[in-house]
Amino acid sequence: MMVASAVQWNSDYAVTAAHTPYLRNQAYRCSTGCDLLFITHKADGQIPRWRDFRPGEAVITLGSSSLLIPMSAQGRVWPVPFIKPGSASQERYGLHDAAIAKGMSGGPLIANDGSVLGINIGYSKGWSTPANRPELAGMHRLSVFVPYSVILREWHLFEAQTAKNAAHSLQAKNQ
Repeated sequence: MMVASAVQWNSDYAVTAAHTPYLRNQAYRCSTGCDLLFITHKADGQIPRWRDFRPGEAVITLGSSSLLIPMSAQGRVWPVPFIKPGSASQERYGLHDAAIAKGMSGGPLIANDGSVLGINIGYSKGWSTPANRPELAGMHRLSVFVPYSVILREWHLFEAQTAKNAAHSLQAKNQ
């Protein structure tokens, strides 16, 4: 069984990790190939407030483990962009040191003020510190997230694509 988390983006869409298999209602994948996917999902409650992270701020991860157990952990955002090793997208992700588990991909990274800063997409315990990243030395874990700035950029691209498709459909209908 595969489990993932998601965060409501607006009244009609949620955002999650693109690496999660078997997702229904897929609406838009990240233009750079990053680990981001918008899915069609009607909100059934309050829509979260989103904002950019502040380096060093305290954060909380939320989600469900692969055993469907609700999980959360606390940590801090690291002030460095991160490009996943071996990633074709070369997207700049964010890093934090709060624990996440399998099943929490796509779940929110939340600031102390309740704002969502991004979505968690992975972790690694024991990754070797890249030689060109001495600021990561001594980290016991790396938790990687797609920051709000990337999600917002992709949302604007999705909106533009949707408008363009609607205009083409209208034009074809009127011919």
